[in-house]
Amino acid sequence: MGATPSDELLTELLRQAGLPAAVSVTPLTGRGFVNRISKVRLAGGQRVVLRVLRIPRAPAFARSSFLARHGVPAPALLAATEGAALWEFIEGETLGDLIETGRDTGRVWRLVGEAFRRVHAVRFPSGLAGEKLGPDRFVLTPYDPAEELHALIDEAEPGLRRLLPGHLAYLPELHEVVRAAAPALRSAPSTLGHGDNHMWNVLVADDRATPIDWDSPRVSDPAKEIALLDKHASLFNRAGLRPAFFDGYGSTPVEPNTSIHRVVQTLQWATSDDWTDTERDPLVTAELKARHASWLPILLDHVRDLPRHLDRLGALVQ
Repeated sequence: MGATPSDELLTELLRQAGLPAAVSVTPLTGRGFVNRISKVRLAGGQRVVLRVLRIPRAPAFARSSFLARHGVPAPALLAATEGAALWEFIEGETLGDLIETGRDTGRVWRLVGEAFRRVHAVRFPSGLAGEKLGPDRFVLTPYDPAEELHALIDEAEPGLRRLLPGHLAYLPELHEVVRAAAPALRSAPSTLGHGDNHMWNVLVADDRATPIDWDSPRVSDPAKEIALLDKHASLFNRAGLRPAFFDGYGSTPVEPNTSIHRVVQTLQWATSDDWTDTERDPLVTAELKARHASWLPILLDHVRDLPRHLDRLGALVQ
């Protein structure tokens, strides 16, 4: 992770936040961090998290304040410059670690479901969407989710031709499913979403779960995020979201939207250039590259099941 952040930078952020002096700084490693992350213990025992950014960006005070005002479970931004930020320390273990060590109990999944219910409770006018909402403004535009899905299917064609050419024959039927589901897709609500839902971006404590690293929030159909969560969970447990998640979330998946997004998202990612880009990126650790490479076969297995997915989707849109 590099050297410990300079005393001057940390002192300035603590002064900005009105916090006492640091007594220890512990760099955090693993998980392929691109930014330098450190846990800081302050005089008096309080802990905070320091992120020193690889690429400077505008401080996210407005976005953090918006999340807090709307009761969204997220760490509070305590102080920031364009190059670093001081965040509230959140107790808990990552959901990914809990899954991989067999400790993702029903209680854990219910807490995660409750957290995302609170995220998706923040609503915007239907028919509007926005990707990677900025630190100080949310730009939303009218969009057609059905057309977006058609475009993603078309973009997947070259990669599918290379990886599973025999499955190209199923793409017209997938387009037909999207056309049949267009009314349901277009009438879906628009809500806040976290946008970067891998299993290391959720911390789970005894009484709550908290999505962290709110760098790429979005506004879209919440079914799109449920599908994304299910996809990333499957990379850790091969099964996806557990039923207890939906107990905490307060509803079952909205269909056919969730299943359509799940199939198209997986198709798009499996056939993308992300795999070669990650392998060539010098900032990505060897450990994360190996893990990343192990995910592609899982996604391709899901794509190989396109005939079964299409049978289920066809029944849902009838």
